[in-house]
Formats: sequence, structure tokens, C-alpha cells
Amino acid sequence: MTLPPDAPTDSSLPHHPLFDPVVLGTLCGLASATIYTAANSFLRSVKDCDPVWVSAIKAVPTVVFMTPWLLSMLARGQRVLPAWPITLSIVAAGLFGQLVGNISFQWALGQVGVALTVPLSLGGMIVSAAILGRVFLHEPVTPRAAISLVILLAAILVLSLGAGDARASVAKSAAAPLQVAAGAAAGCLAGFAYSVLNVVIRYAVLRGMPLPTTLFIVASGGLVSLSTLAWLRIGSAGIVATKPQDLALMLLAGACNTLAFLALTKSLQLTSVFYVNALNAAQAALAALAGVLIFQEALSPWLVQGVLLTIVGLAILTRSRPTLRPQQPA
Repeated sequence: MTLPPDAPTDSSLPHHPLFDPVVLGTLCGLASATIYTAANSFLRSVKDCDPVWVSAIKAVPTVVFMTPWLLSMLARGQRVLPAWPITLSIVAAGLFGQLVGNISFQWALGQVGVALTVPLSLGGMIVSAAILGRVFLHEPVTPRAAISLVILLAAILVLSLGAGDARASVAKSAAAPLQVAAGAAAGCLAGFAYSVLNVVIRYAVLRGMPLPTTLFIVASGGLVSLSTLAWLRIGSAGIVATKPQDLALMLLAGACNTLAFLALTKSLQLTSVFYVNALNAAQAALAALAGVLIFQEALSPWLVQGVLLTIVGLAILTRSRPTLRPQQPA
């Protein structure tokens, strides 16, 4: 079957090592991980604000950035929306990612901190991506990739052992076992929601969904649904009471999130969902550094060992280059 016009092909890319789909996809994936770390640091700074309201404001920059892009496409006569089934799938996955993923992630930041929430969400994302990518996109999981998956999951387990210390350092009080478990579970749930969104995005972009349309649908759906839910939770008084500096941090998080999402979506277009999610495991090390150095979160032996395991798993995965080209849609 012929790929959509905007899907990558060997003939459409210059013959330079940098433009090899795997190389370019890897660079985009690592850039996404770095920028997401900046976004997560901004979100960690507003952990005391309502998580639903924070998630709503985070969607604003994406809507603002994508609107003129879409209008420009319409003015040039380009097709903005593909077939309705694909559009509706992005709408549904976007709402799931926003309402389940973003709210769970923001709440977990306030419970167990950024150094632990990020790797936990990555663990949930990697496991579910391997399953969903295999079942729905028919993407192979090679023996080398399977080994890296086991190591990354071991890293998540080790990191989880330090959840009590993380909770105590974030709350500045003794860690309640139920709150620790709930915070850890919320981080994993966010990862699952993000993985569902990633799989649907990859399915859509390989079938002609323009990138700005994808981002606009996900962000605008989140802005409307999350703003409505936030108003029901904290009311107009709570919204107006938001401190200007907190609002600025939320918007900065949204701007970084937009840039990271652009890089992530391009990486999803060039490589497999499993590979992209594993590349994002680099966020574990970066989040640990941010949590310890910026937010004075607990530096436990579990955190150090978990980050080292994450790096090892990532290194093994990136050596499996020949298996990373995505299969063409049937």
C-alpha cells in the first residue's frame, strides 16, 4: 500500500546519515525527553495548585501555536482533516490522555515528586506500548528490545522502592503508606494513558493526519474538558485566585510541552512506538537530577540504582537499530 504524502520514505529524505529515519527519529525522541523534563519541572513547581486547573492551562500554548498553522494550511487549500474515523480516534485518545494522563501525572507530582513520578509513568508507558504496538500496529518486539524492556521494568521496580522517601521529602512529613501507593499508581496510570495516545497518534499520522491537526485536536479537547472540570471543582473564585507566577509557570510548562510533543510526534512517525517510549526513559535520569538538585527531593540508593538501570536499558535498546523501522500500514 502507498504511504500518505506526508509519511517518511527513503526517497523523500536526503541521503545523509543525519536524515536516516532511525537517526532523525532518535534525535527527535531524545530532544522530546529533554524538553519534557523542563515542562515537568515547571509542573512540579505548581504541585500545590489544583491538578485539573494546571492541566487545563498547560493546553493553552498548544492551541495558540497550532491555530495560525491550521489557518495557513486552509488558506493554501491543504486538507486539514482526514477521514472521520481517524479524526474521531484522535479526539477520543486525546480526551483520554488529557483527563486520565495529565490529571494523574500532575496529582502524582504532588504526592511522590518529579524524580519518582516520571520513571513510574515511563514504566507504565513502556509496558503498555509494547503490548498495544504489537497488538494494534503489528510492531515486532525483538529479543534485544525484550531484554531492554526487562531491564527498564526492573529500574521502575527499584525506583518504586524509594517511594516512601520521596513522599516524605515532598510532603515534609512522614509518608502515609496509602498515599505513597496512590501516588505511585497514579504515575503508572498516567503512563498507560500516554501510551494509548501515542499509539493512536502513530496510527493516525501514518494514514494522513497532519501534525498541526493532531496537536490542535488533542490540546483543544483538553482545554475545553479540563477547564470545565476545573470550574466544577474549584469554581470561579479558585480560578481567579491563581497567583500570576503560578499561571506563568503553567504556561511555560505548556509551551515546553508543545515543543516536546512536536518532537515526539515526529519521532513516532519515523520509528516504532516501543522505541520512542523507551527513548523517553532518558527522562528518568533527567527528572532525578531535577528533583534532587532543584526541588531537594530525597536522593536514596534506590533512586541512584533505578536511574543507572534505566540508562543501561536505554543503551541496549538503541543498539537494535535494524529492527526499528516501522512496518508499513496494510
